[in-house]
Amino acid sequence: MNSTSYSSPRAGLGLTSPWRVGLIVLTAGLSLALSSPASAATLFRFDFDEGSGTSVTNTAGTLIGILGQPADTLVLPAANDNSPAGTVGDRSLTLADPDGFLVLSATNAPALAATDTPITAEAWVFLPAEATPRYEAIVGYGDTWKLGLTSAGELTFTLRTVADVSLTGVMPPLGVWTHLATVWEPGLGVTFYIDGVNAGFVAETRGLRAPVNPYLGIGGNGALSEPLNGSIDRVRVHRAVLTAAELDSVAATPKTPLASTIVAFNLNESAAPYANTGTVGGSAIPAQPIRLALLTPTFVSDSPSGKAGDYALAFDTTDLLRVDDPTQVITLAGDGLAGDFTIQTWVKPGVSPTARGVLFGSFGPGGALSFSLTSDRKIFVTTYGIADIATSAGFPNDGLWHHLAVVHQGGQSLKFYVDGVLGDTLPYTNGLNARGETWFWIGSEFAGGLRYVGLLDRLQLANEVIEPKNLDYLAIPGVIPGTPDLEIGTAVSIAWPTTSPGFVLQSTTDLVEPKT
Repeated sequence: MNSTSYSSPRAGLGLTSPWRVGLIVLTAGLSLALSSPASAATLFRFDFDEGSGTSVTNTAGTLIGILGQPADTLVLPAANDNSPAGTVGDRSLTLADPDGFLVLSATNAPALAATDTPITAEAWVFLPAEATPRYEAIVGYGDTWKLGLTSAGELTFTLRTVADVSLTGVMPPLGVWTHLATVWEPGLGVTFYIDGVNAGFVAETRGLRAPVNPYLGIGGNGALSEPLNGSIDRVRVHRAVLTAAELDSVAATPKTPLASTIVAFNLNESAAPYANTGTVGGSAIPAQPIRLALLTPTFVSDSPSGKAGDYALAFDTTDLLRVDDPTQVITLAGDGLAGDFTIQTWVKPGVSPTARGVLFGSFGPGGALSFSLTSDRKIFVTTYGIADIATSAGFPNDGLWHHLAVVHQGGQSLKFYVDGVLGDTLPYTNGLNARGETWFWIGSEFAGGLRYVGLLDRLQLANEVIEPKNLDYLAIPGVIPGTPDLEIGTAVSIAWPTTSPGFVLQSTTDLVEPKT
């Protein structure tokens, strides 16, 4: 038997007013009627019970969500015989968006990870004559530095989250092989070279941040993005200040790596893996499988019900889940997209690196909104183009599963529930805007912004107002705790005769109004 007892503040005289209020709330919470958590107006429900694989399907089988990124949209880098030297057997690598570049996983490589010694980065690049300027990376490590191009096509050396150190107005030529190099000297700045000629120096006294991952991107950056739009060859990184004469800038005569050369890729292989002849060693492979693994949420057996076979999805700071909706299953219509709707889910949040994480978001013709959880565990709603709506509906940092729900009554209000209890009510009469995307996202916003970190289960959307008693707030659907035995005397004793899985008995000694 689980029981919790409290002494009455007035022995023999019955309960004081605070006790009566507390008992009314308790009784209301335990008198909820059993009902199916699914509604006839349910647009979708994702239980995430697949347990494995690369996709999830809603219970009606009408929507399929891709974990991470669809593999058939990814491309591999391609070897070709067009190279700076132009000799037989000398190849280069043509890159492509979004995953057509290489990655060297350099775990336990202090020569790469150091933030206080000079870096000389160099490579031969061929940018197509029709290339449109954009942010591009030639080589970069650990999401901490990169040699690349700005959105204006200018040569740049990026100190991640610190500065883009760029040569204003200096852009590599298009349609020809060009040797590009930067020399970063800690506390001083960056010297730029084009075809072995000093093109300028830009002062920058700030330093590098510590690497956040072990990845070296070749034709991409250490954050596994920004692929170069073109071809690349003879990529090298040195932990020293190289002079113009020491650079590998003569097309026909590749230089031998130096003692300071930690990375050197000649890229003469016809396919992966690509050998690194620098001191760090190892081989580079296409970014595709690494990016897929980093972007993919995982199935876990930790779920609200705790039952065998009941899975949830775990999201970290890089995960994505996109659901295509070409037939417009999401229809939050009414009087100008001002109709009723209810969105609800179970969450067990981790530590969020951002102010909030998006649980669900839609930017489609059926209504544009997102449903988020703030880093201090409060519900947040955005009606895109209309309002950001913060609420006081939240829960403690107890490491447990909690049920969240937003109920919109068209033209009147938004109500916010936590674990089946009303946490906040806000007037709202503006409805939703319509947008054009034929897909929606789970666990992040758009293409990965405001990622949710933690576990997620039983995500549902309905185009109607669902009454509190019918919300899916029971950890085991349809199972509520037994009715408590209540004895009022010199003490108040509330006892549950049985223990039901999926519930945690909570108590408080705080009688100060308002009670939470």
